[in-house]
Amino acid sequence: MLEEIAQQPAALERTINEERGKVARLGEHIKARNIDLIVLVARGSSDNAALFGRYLLEIVTGIPVALAAPSVHTLYGARLRLERALVVGVSQSGEGEDINRVLEDARASGACTIGITNEPASTMTGIVDETLLMHGGRERSVAATKTFTGQLLHFYMLAEALKADGAASLNYEAIPEYAARAMELRPLIEGLVERYVFMENCVVVGRGLVYANAFEMALKLMETCYVVAERFSSADFMHGPLAIVERHFPIFIFAPPGVTLGGVRELLARLKELRADTLTFTADAEAARLSTRAVMMPGEIGETLSVIPYIIPAQLFAALLADAKGLDPDAPRSLAKVTRTL
Repeated sequence: MLEEIAQQPAALERTINEERGKVARLGEHIKARNIDLIVLVARGSSDNAALFGRYLLEIVTGIPVALAAPSVHTLYGARLRLERALVVGVSQSGEGEDINRVLEDARASGACTIGITNEPASTMTGIVDETLLMHGGRERSVAATKTFTGQLLHFYMLAEALKADGAASLNYEAIPEYAARAMELRPLIEGLVERYVFMENCVVVGRGLVYANAFEMALKLMETCYVVAERFSSADFMHGPLAIVERHFPIFIFAPPGVTLGGVRELLARLKELRADTLTFTADAEAARLSTRAVMMPGEIGETLSVIPYIIPAQLFAALLADAKGLDPDAPRSLAKVTRTL
């Protein structure tokens, strides 16, 4: 897992170089179809990547984006009207049976279909109209890391291809360098994990574009460290869930610069009053001051491009915490790399 985390800057660079032209051409084709809905379908870490894709695509394109419920197709047999939709399946292996069923149904209904996968010979690639590949090589660890960030990158590339003519560029080409900068935080993370060896429960918080990071860090803590990890938007957490917080309760918070930072600062101030144990990933001095501990990120990383570099120290935290607990993050109990559900 640690090896694959470290491979991410190079993997992201390769994916940009190999797929950028294809995604640009695909964007022109999709624009010509005049779609009015985008549907994303995924499970697990891929579903967390799709959650980010929903935010980014709606912000950049103005097209409504829905996260599909595969059971609507596989268990209830519904047939949706998707003639003017773009349906994007996201799967590391490309072998998720329920994801592929949705893509088959969508294509049969007239939708334009795309598959984002790490496996060029997978079942998914034979179902969709176009495949977008991650170029990170085979992922051996059960816990997805480089394929998760590869999926996030493809949503940046797709959003860039679908943005209105003349709109500002996302400048996603800077992401591999930002990812490399984030890898430099490993010594700091190694010094933090020992404080959390006996942690059994926690909350992970993010909002907006980094809401997906809260879901992904919580999943990594659950599957590699066996910690019960709930995830919330900072806005939702102030409604009801705040009642679970007591002295020293561990809370992990993503607080990049941007429009969500003010609300996150307010939450941190309240958590400080409650004497919670807060670890915040941020570049903001005030957010760091309000936190018990902070992982300081490079200040030049703006909100839009923060998602990938901000998840890397969280991945490191989960892998290193598992090791400190005496667990093997590469082979979590009861789990397999490919999960087949219908």
